[in-house]
Amino acid sequence: MQRFLDISVSAFLLLASAALFSVTFSDAFDVPTFGGDVGPAFAPRGFLAVWFVLALVLLVQAIRSDNDGDEQRVNLTQLLSAAVILVATGFAMTRIGFVLSAVPGFFLFCFAFGYRNYVVLVIASLAAPLLIWALFTFGFELLLPKSPWFNRI
Repeated sequence: MQRFLDISVSAFLLLASAALFSVTFSDAFDVPTFGGDVGPAFAPRGFLAVWFVLALVLLVQAIRSDNDGDEQRVNLTQLLSAAVILVATGFAMTRIGFVLSAVPGFFLFCFAFGYRNYVVLVIASLAAPLLIWALFTFGFELLLPKSPWFNRI
């Protein structure tokens, strides 16, 4: 039963990503750019391409799996904690910006999944959001939500 569930979910994710990717080629995304080199469909296509590849890997892995009796238990507390952290981080991004919300969000997400090397966790929680922000701001030239306190960044 677990194998069938894995195949069904990964196939749905693969089809959903393909459908959403095809939508990015519609007329709604065909708008002039605001002085940048990329249009508004660049980021969604990039994210959906990653989603497609990951779903394809999961589907192939589920199809190749022949061990249906080795079911893993789902830790519901961990799953709900991760969902609450993700929603709270996403909401905080609209209020305090990407960096200031992603730092504690990244820390709490890793902590919820049992990572307890605090030195590495603090360094990664500070470095990862800053690197992602720098990549989007200077590499892709796509602005992430800014904090209202740092208008000059």
